[in-house]
Amino acid sequence: MAPEDNDPVLDWPLPVGEPGREVWYSLVSPTDGSVAFWYRYTLLSTEGGRQGGRLWAALTDRENPDRSTFITRSVPFDGVRARGAPFSLTIDDAELTSSSAVGSIPLAGDGGEVAWDLSYDPDPYSFTPLRSELLTDLLSTVAGTGKHWSANEGVRMDGEVTVGDRVIDFEDAPGHQGHTLGSSPPDSWTWIQCNEFTDRSVVLEALDIDGTLSICLRRDGEVHALNQLKHVVGPKSNRTAHDEPGLWRFSGGGEGVDIQVTIRAPEEVKWQTVSYMAPDETLRYNAHCSLADVTLTYTLANEEPVTLESSAGRAEWVGTEPPLPDRDYPPEW
Repeated sequence: MAPEDNDPVLDWPLPVGEPGREVWYSLVSPTDGSVAFWYRYTLLSTEGGRQGGRLWAALTDRENPDRSTFITRSVPFDGVRARGAPFSLTIDDAELTSSSAVGSIPLAGDGGEVAWDLSYDPDPYSFTPLRSELLTDLLSTVAGTGKHWSANEGVRMDGEVTVGDRVIDFEDAPGHQGHTLGSSPPDSWTWIQCNEFTDRSVVLEALDIDGTLSICLRRDGEVHALNQLKHVVGPKSNRTAHDEPGLWRFSGGGEGVDIQVTIRAPEEVKWQTVSYMAPDETLRYNAHCSLADVTLTYTLANEEPVTLESSAGRAEWVGTEPPLPDRDYPPEW
């Protein structure tokens, strides 16, 4: 990870009415895939004057969906501190660094709290949807598309998460942490990340933003990043064969590898749904499956195809309309 990939880009707190949004998010699941924990630290300033920091946490329980939890709380900007070199984001009593995360959110009534205390060695590699920093900067400035860094794309986390009287321990657990910002988020995107295959050196990530698809496969320390301009647009670009909430098939080739992937959201796994407020006060609706099934087939040059499967993929479908229209989307603002 480059030291600056988690550093705040915007100068928080922004003046009232100046639009901006910066998000740091993370996911972790134990190696048995029984649960998944998804947490976020968000800073928002809207054109209409809404401002503040926000914490939220979502626990997905595979075996007992009724024990799944979604919770959030807001914090005024006087309780927020964002700094870089080294990176540290504090929202009230919660703090995120590039190698640790602590935080807590009270549960309703006398139910205690959701709390997390996690640590990890930073990932030396960051994945971005476009490899070219110049092109990313241009699109961010001209089109307002924002920027994204998968700053800790594939890490191993240690620590614990508490939900009321329940304590979940994590040891050498697959985790991921990213950083994104912008004044105008895309209208839609589909995303997957997985670093819990039988070959634990393998990390998969893919992001389709409004029909442009970037893919990254890592194996045995080698990176195959299909995120050059030729990979995301044009006749030889990465391809999505099918994309609807709960089922995504895509493929790509180049950089010494051919990749085919199928993502499925199991019927028994609870979806986490939420609506995000953008700086212009429009909404983006997110349907997230933290324990998705992943089938990955990759072929390296002069080698036989390899197929790997996982039940611990992190997948989401986001749009200006609810991806699953029959679900509730609690607001995150």
